[in-house]
Amino acid sequence: MTQSSPMETPPTGNQALSKASRLARWGREALPVVLAFLVFVGLWQLGIVIFKPKPFIVPGPVDVGQAFLEHGASLWESTLITLRATAIAFVLSALIGAAVSFLLTSVPILYRAVFPFTVVFQSVPVIVFVPLLLTWFGIGLPSIIAVAVIISVFPIIANTAIGLRSTEASLKQLFQLYGASSWQTLFKLRLPAALPYFFTGLRIAAGAAVIGVVVGEYMAGMASTRGGLGFLVVESASRLQMAKLAATGVCAAALGIGFFLLVGYVSNLFLRSWHESARGDQER
Repeated sequence: MTQSSPMETPPTGNQALSKASRLARWGREALPVVLAFLVFVGLWQLGIVIFKPKPFIVPGPVDVGQAFLEHGASLWESTLITLRATAIAFVLSALIGAAVSFLLTSVPILYRAVFPFTVVFQSVPVIVFVPLLLTWFGIGLPSIIAVAVIISVFPIIANTAIGLRSTEASLKQLFQLYGASSWQTLFKLRLPAALPYFFTGLRIAAGAAVIGVVVGEYMAGMASTRGGLGFLVVESASRLQMAKLAATGVCAAALGIGFFLLVGYVSNLFLRSWHESARGDQER
């Protein structure tokens, strides 16, 4: 008697329905964004047609598209340079922010003394730090990364520290009642409770890191140091190449959106099984 070869189990109706619902949800979320972008580009082009400004003053969408075609190689190269610096700065900010927030919440007097300054530093314009950092670290990648870290680390510290201190008192008492050690309480209660706050800080830091890198590159570019998108901003503005300048801005915006979406995706992977913020996104 011959043994039949195993066959793959076809997807059930529930699995197919779940996949279809996810695609429909993504479509519902993406459609308004796409429509808003098309409306913006349409109004932009309409304004160009009506008011007819000089291209070196206000470029149109067609001019920006031509700039992408003409300067695609330099835009791509500069985007990769900025991407590398942003990734390094973002990872450093996440590590430093998590470590500092844990230290602050572990020592109450340190939290009361230092935490207010993390809020104050977020309101200080980054341009204040740039000349100092360029002097300390020199004109190059270290100073650019330092600028980005200073901008992006404080939202992570603030949000994570709040999360570590927001554990419900009843849950703490329950852990104490069952004789949980301080390490068990940390890893099984406090850290899971702080995880949504940590990812919120990361989402804010994602865009801030891109801004910090571009600002650092801009200041370095003023010193004739070739580099990423910030250097292209200096170069394009000095030559009145407004279409190329706008294309550079589009690349920087795409980097910021990409980092934000990546953090959101990772956040959903960690939180979707138990936290309302991720489950609510899936149920819509």
